[in-house]
Amino acid sequence: MDGPKITVVAIVLLLVGLLGGYLFWGQPGKRLTDDLAAAKARLAEAEQARTGEAAMKAKLDAAEAQLKQLTEQLAREREARQTLEARVGQGKK
Repeated sequence: MDGPKITVVAIVLLLVGLLGGYLFWGQPGKRLTDDLAAAKARLAEAEQARTGEAAMKAKLDAAEAQLKQLTEQLAREREARQTLEARVGQGKK
């Protein structure tokens, strides 16, 4: 009597194992597909950030060049003002 019980239990366990395997068969592939899509999205976001960073760097460089030009212009204006003040001061003496 023990023989048929063991056989039935083995068959039931085999069927449960096959059913579990069938249900979870596509899970790793789906997980990898989802991970790949997420990685592509992060890559696109990083490339977009890099492009934005390059644009900001270009704007910063332009602003620095303009600041340098204005600083030089201010120095020339100050020098011209000092020269004029010196001439006006000599004329009053």
